[in-house]
Amino acid sequence: MAQQVTPWQVLKQRDFGLFWASLLFSAVGSQISTVAIAWQVYEITNSPFQLGLTGLFRALPIMLLSIPGGVLADRMDRRWLLIITQSLAALLALALALLSFFGQVEVWHIYAVTFLSGAVSIFDAPARTALIPTLVRAEQLATAYALNITWRQIATLSGPFIGGVVIATVGISTAYFLDALSFLSVIICLALMRARPAPASSEKKESPLKSLRGGFEFIRDNSAILGLMGMDTCVQFFGAYRSMMPVFARDILGTGPTGLGALLGVPAFGALAGSAIVMAAGNPKQKGKLIIGVTLIYTAGLVCFALSRSLALSLAIVFLLGLVDAVGETLRDTLVQLITPDHLRGRVKSFDQVFMSAGTYLGHAQIGAAATFIGVSGALVMGGCLGSAGVLLVAKYARGLRHISA
Repeated sequence: MAQQVTPWQVLKQRDFGLFWASLLFSAVGSQISTVAIAWQVYEITNSPFQLGLTGLFRALPIMLLSIPGGVLADRMDRRWLLIITQSLAALLALALALLSFFGQVEVWHIYAVTFLSGAVSIFDAPARTALIPTLVRAEQLATAYALNITWRQIATLSGPFIGGVVIATVGISTAYFLDALSFLSVIICLALMRARPAPASSEKKESPLKSLRGGFEFIRDNSAILGLMGMDTCVQFFGAYRSMMPVFARDILGTGPTGLGALLGVPAFGALAGSAIVMAAGNPKQKGKLIIGVTLIYTAGLVCFALSRSLALSLAIVFLLGLVDAVGETLRDTLVQLITPDHLRGRVKSFDQVFMSAGTYLGHAQIGAAATFIGVSGALVMGGCLGSAGVLLVAKYARGLRHISA
């Protein structure tokens, strides 16, 4: 039996603990900014379609640059790559803050910053994911990746609440200023980091095209990873409900920025509970079947949320969505990282971004367009049903995922 590792043991590793805390602060700032962008775009345009376009502009660089970003993460000093990306992200948030403060912001400014932020993130995420195995011992890796999901959920919990209060009390520009400031925590942590991880020399000698082909062939030959990516893409594309949350908050549930912050933040309460359940379970077997099951529960929850007309009921449903999503994501990320060799982690993560993140942000545009014709509730009901169909198809044909024993 594998040695049981507690989260506190992993967080006591100096470099990982600092890195985890700094990413948490930065993610809180990003969540505050996400709420501000959604509310500001909808206030300026009053259009669900133009609100959905923010996802499209974030998806475009992911589709174009994610793979080169993964190759770079496997060839460059990941610490320095993160310092560069965090600095650029801070400058972009500062630009939006100044435009809003002086009353000069237009919707195309928000789209432009969203596009550029997406371009920065595709170099950031593979480097961040691939850096973690160099900061902890091998037996701590699964718990470290579970904690990597936990900080995102804590930020998703606190950030929207803080963002809603900040927007309602001191204005949108302050939300963007806080986001710009939050990136400094990661930059400082990386500067203080004792570890100086670098990719293996063989990766540096390889041509970028050969490196790219190596990552592609690994995923192609692994039906479990390919099935997970395909299933996530389908569900995220058809069920991108969070992008329409301002519409649900204002037009269907009759609430304002504070209510919007609650609807965006409450799923993280469930997500924290879900992550805790997985960590308490230790190392559950049959992860593939578990992931399929919780994903089907998630798609059913989307339909229930779309039909709800009560704020209290909607908050309960999004709590459940957060819980099952975190269980599935924790199991999924742990499984993928344990299967993937260290020298391929940056590239596998970049392909994962193309499948999952591009599906998510294209889903924002898709659901915005569908809502224009059949209403936001009808669009999400349809999305939940199509997402369920996609999960069942993957379950039927991705035999490697169903039968994996880990």
